[in-house]
Amino acid sequence: MVERGKVIEVVCKCGQELARYEKVGKGRLQKMYLDMILEDRAGVFTGSFEIDQEIFCPNCEKRVATVQMIHGRPAAKMNQGAIKPVKT
Repeated sequence: MVERGKVIEVVCKCGQELARYEKVGKGRLQKMYLDMILEDRAGVFTGSFEIDQEIFCPNCEKRVATVQMIHGRPAAKMNQGAIKPVKT
């Protein structure tokens, strides 16, 4: 059985909607596996990425994430200071 997550809205502190994401597990949003992003509302999580590439909010230009390999999967390691708190 595949564990289904809760769909959450990821929003920059400036108010820019960034993505809809299927979060599995409880707690803060620390990482977003790129293959679990349901909708890239700002167009910043699509395309090809290099490891350690930074992702910026298109509105305020704050760094919202850095691309890392986590458990063998590409993921956006979130900058907690740039996104509105998400806790499940």
